Amino acid sequence: MKQSDWLLPGYRDVPELVQHGLPLSKAFLWSRGHVEGNTYPDELHALPPQIIIGAQYVQTAGIALGLKKNGSDEVAFTYTGDGGTSQGDFYEGVNFAGAFKAPAIFVVQNNGYAISVPREKQTAAVTLAQKAVAAGVPGIQVDGMDALAVYQVMHEAREFVAAGNGPVLIETLTYRYGPHTLSGDDPTRYRSKETDDLWQKRDPLVRMRNYLTEKGIWSQEQEDALIEKTKEEIKAAINEADQAPKQTVSRFLKDTYEVAPQNVAEQLAQFQAKESN
Repeated sequence: MKQSDWLLPGYRDVPELVQHGLPLSKAFLWSRGHVEGNTYPDELHALPPQIIIGAQYVQTAGIALGLKKNGSDEVAFTYTGDGGTSQGDFYEGVNFAGAFKAPAIFVVQNNGYAISVPREKQTAAVTLAQKAVAAGVPGIQVDGMDALAVYQVMHEAREFVAAGNGPVLIETLTYRYGPHTLSGDDPTRYRSKETDDLWQKRDPLVRMRNYLTEKGIWSQEQEDALIEKTKEEIKAAINEADQAPKQTVSRFLKDTYEVAPQNVAEQLAQFQAKESN
């Protein structure tokens, strides 16, 4: 993807946002629920992560149509999980973009389980990529644990979409190694050790490390240096995020209403008076 393309992330797509240009400190502020985590530099073509599962697909269709109407050569791209394909917004977004040949790339991160529900319990479709057929757009399935394969598919999809051929749906076959959340999810209740072991062998970091090492363009020393550099960047970003001003009730009220109704305006004045003392 190009820096000028538009990214419509879901709530777990913060790494993509950072890769696209979001300052790392903003990513930490967003994860903390701070409003400044949603204020982006003008040159960053992205929306804040969508919390409603699948809703980013509809947003992507709208932005892609706007890009087409403006005669832009930019592309809008988005992600959702396998569970997101069971949402109405998924089909509505793909169908709308397909009907108007809007320049959109829809990615499905199929890790096999929507929380604890196996993919085969969600749909009778053999693949998620084939759901594109109903919308009349191309669908492709790729090994999501192979970084080079994913890059190649995305590269070709962008060329296809930017040429005016309409949207593409990409299903990436991947895996969630740990629990869905840290609030009580126990993946051993719905996944076997044999399945975990099988996917451990497909770890994309290990595969990429082995590939680059065999090519003679990577070493353990380089990896260690990169890890240390990244740790320093993260530490600096956290320190910067810590300097953000404390949030106030009055700020929340101002951000909620462009023109506050009378009762809210009265509350706003009260909170501003308290906060100034």
